[in-house]
Amino acid sequence: MTNVSDSSIVSIDGVTSVPESIVASDGQAVYSWTVGKLPVGESALAQDAQGQDLVIHIGEGAEGERKAIEDNSQASNIAHSKKKNGTPDKLSTTGTPVVGLICLAAGLVMCGVSIRRQGGHLFVRRTVAGIGVVAMIVGMPSMATEAQAAQKSCESAGLSSSIESSGQQYALISDVRINYGDEAEPEEYSSLAYAKVMGSGWNLGNSFDSVGTDLSEPDQGEVSWGNPQVTKELIRSVKSKGFTSIRIPMTAYRRYTEVVDAATGTTKTVLDEQWLERYREVVDWAVDEGLHVMIDIHHDSWLWAKNWNGDTNAAEYIRFSDLWKQMASYFADEPELVSFETLNEPQFSQGDAQEKLNALNKAAYDIIRATPGNEQRMIVIPTVETAYGDDRLKATRDFIQKDLHNDPYVMATVHYYSEWVYSANLGITGFDEDLYGGSQPYNPRNSMENFFQRVNAVFTTSGIGTVIGEYGLLAYDSASDNALQAGEEQKYYEYMGHMAREHGIAAMFWDNGSGIDRNDADYSWKKPLAGDVIQASTTGRSSYATGLDTVYIENRPDADISIPLALNGNSFIGIDGLTEGGEYTYDSQQSAVVLKADYLASVFDARKGNGLLADLTLRFSAGAPWHEYVMKSGVPTVDADRLAAGTRENGLDIALDFAGNEFKSITTYQNGNKVGPNSGWWKYLQNGSAVVVHDNTADHSLGSVTLTPSFFADATVQDGQITLEITFQSGKILELTVEISNGVARVQTTI
Repeated sequence: MTNVSDSSIVSIDGVTSVPESIVASDGQAVYSWTVGKLPVGESALAQDAQGQDLVIHIGEGAEGERKAIEDNSQASNIAHSKKKNGTPDKLSTTGTPVVGLICLAAGLVMCGVSIRRQGGHLFVRRTVAGIGVVAMIVGMPSMATEAQAAQKSCESAGLSSSIESSGQQYALISDVRINYGDEAEPEEYSSLAYAKVMGSGWNLGNSFDSVGTDLSEPDQGEVSWGNPQVTKELIRSVKSKGFTSIRIPMTAYRRYTEVVDAATGTTKTVLDEQWLERYREVVDWAVDEGLHVMIDIHHDSWLWAKNWNGDTNAAEYIRFSDLWKQMASYFADEPELVSFETLNEPQFSQGDAQEKLNALNKAAYDIIRATPGNEQRMIVIPTVETAYGDDRLKATRDFIQKDLHNDPYVMATVHYYSEWVYSANLGITGFDEDLYGGSQPYNPRNSMENFFQRVNAVFTTSGIGTVIGEYGLLAYDSASDNALQAGEEQKYYEYMGHMAREHGIAAMFWDNGSGIDRNDADYSWKKPLAGDVIQASTTGRSSYATGLDTVYIENRPDADISIPLALNGNSFIGIDGLTEGGEYTYDSQQSAVVLKADYLASVFDARKGNGLLADLTLRFSAGAPWHEYVMKSGVPTVDADRLAAGTRENGLDIALDFAGNEFKSITTYQNGNKVGPNSGWWKYLQNGSAVVVHDNTADHSLGSVTLTPSFFADATVQDGQITLEITFQSGKILELTVEISNGVARVQTTI
C-alpha cells in the first residue's frame, strides 16, 4: 500500500474473508492483516499476525517448483475522496484529510500457492502440477469516511472485491480501519515525496497548447494543430494505461484580451472565461481519475515572453503576472493533485536569461502563494530552456534555496530528449551505439545515466523533487517511415522508466498526437510495440535482445543463430508458436535464445523472394514481449524502372529495392568532401529532414530515399556529381551517383 494522502498513517488494520469454495486445504477462511507506520508517499506490504508478508492460500495440492510471476501492481493507494458533485475535496491545513483506500492488486498467484517478494518480483511455489495461473486482484473500491479534525481513525466495513479463478468470479469481503494517531495536522508533503507519487506521466500535447499564429484566421482552440477535441474517455484511457500523472499544457496567446483602464492608462490581461472553463473541465476529468495534474503556460514562452527586456513595467512582465493571478485564483480549490508549472521551456532573446527567469518565477511564486487555497500548492520551477547542463541545474537549485527559502512545496523541472544525433536520427540508431567515436565509448544509454546522475546530484541531494516534464525521441513523428529503429526506440523507453523509478523522479512522456491515437475509439497506440513498453515501464522492467531486433539471413542457414537477451531481472518464458527443444533452445547460463538451423532453413525455403521470414514474439515473466524478426535479405539496388529526375526546389526521389534490408544512414560526398546540412561537423544526413525514407512494409521491399529541398538548399551542395553512401542495418552498403545541373538532379550510376 502507498500513502498518497498528506497525513502520516500510524497503522492500517484489515480482515479479509475468502469464499469457502476456494479455501485451500492448508489455508483459512479469514485473514487478519496489518500495515505499520506509513509516512506520506511511502509504501509497505501487508503483514499477517506472525509479522510475515501476508499470504492468502487458495486451492489445494502438494509442494512443487517455484516460478516467478509478474507483479502487476506495486502498491495500493491511499488517496483523497471526491465530493458527490465530482469536485475534489480540498484538504484543509487543519484536521484529518478524507481518505480513500484503493487496493489495486495483491499480485498473481496459482492454486494452492504461497507468495513472497524477492528482487522486486513475486515468487510462488506451485502445489498442483498442471493447474493454470489464477490471477488474484484484491480491490477495495474507493473507501472514504469523512473525518473530523479530532478524529484519529476512519473505518469501512463490508468492502467487496473479487478474485477470478478458471473464469469464475468469487467475492472477497474486507473490513478496514486506518489509524492516524494523535496529530490531526497534515504533515509536510515534500517535493521529493510528491515526485515519487507522480511517477509515470503523459503529456496532452498539441491540444490546449496548440494555437494558430496567423491572426487573419480565427483561433481554432484545442484543435488548432489537428488533434480532435479532448474527451473524458481519452483521459480515462491514460489512467488505464498505467500513467499516474498528466501534464496539460495550455497556451494563453490569443485566448486573452488586453483591457486598458481609461483613467490610469494601464493594461490588464484577462483570460477568456469560456477557454478557462473548457480547460478546467479536462483538468477535472484527470483529477476525477486520481491523476496528478501539472498545468502550465506553454508556447507563450517563445511567442511573446522571450521578448521581455527585464523591466517589471514592461508589457510581457505585467501580462505574465496577470495570467498567473487568474490561474492561481481559478484553480485554487483544486486538490493537491494539481500542481502549477510557471512556464514551459523559458527562453529569452537577449540579456541574462537566468536573471530574467528568476524574476518571472519569483513573480509567479509570490502570486500563487498569496492566493488563498495555494499555500501548499506544489509549484514547478523550470530551468532555462528546461535544459540540464550543470550550470542550469545549479542556478535553479540556488534560486529555490535562496529566493524561495527552500519551500518544501516547490519542485524543479527539466526535459530530456537524449542526444540529438540519436534522438533525431542523424545516422545513430542504436541505444547502445557509440555516439561520437571518442577514445571512451559513449552511447545513448550512458547519456541517460549521466542525465539522471546530474539531476540527482544537484536537486535530489538538496531535497528538491524533480519532474521530467517531457521526455521522448525527436524523430518519433518524423516524416520518414521508421526513422527510429523500432527495437532500439523501445530500449530507450524501457530504460527511461527504470531510471526514473530508481531515482524517485517523475517522468512524463511527450505525446503530440503521435503516441496515443486520439481518433481511435479505443485510444490505442499508433506504435503498439512502443506503447506496450511505455506502459510496462510505468511499473517495472521489460526484457529485450542485446543486439538488433532483426536477424538478417542472406543464404540458406546451416548453423544455429544465438540471440543474447538482456533479462533485466525477468525470466524467459518462451516464444509464441514455437517449441523449446524443437525450433529453438534456451541457454539459461548465457541468457540466450538459440534458433535451430533446421527451423531457420525451413522458413528460408518457404519464401521465394527477400523479406520477412518470421516475426517471433518472445515472452518473459514480466514486462512487454519482445519481437525479433528473421529477415531474408539480398543486395539493395536502384529500381531503374521507377527512377525520375528531380529538382533542387522539389527534391529528388530515388526509387530503391531494399531487398529485405532496413535503412540506417546516408552520407553524401562531393569532390571527396562531405556535403549537406551539418556536414561541417557530422558525417550523416538527418533522417526526416535532409533525407526522407519511405519503406513502410514489413518485408522492406520497394521504397524510396528522397533528398529533400533542404539538402539541395545547403550551401555545400554545388552543381556536379554527388556520391551517396547508403548504409543498411544489415551492414550492406549501396553507393550511387547523382548529377546536379542547372537545378535538375538525376541518378546516374550504381557503383
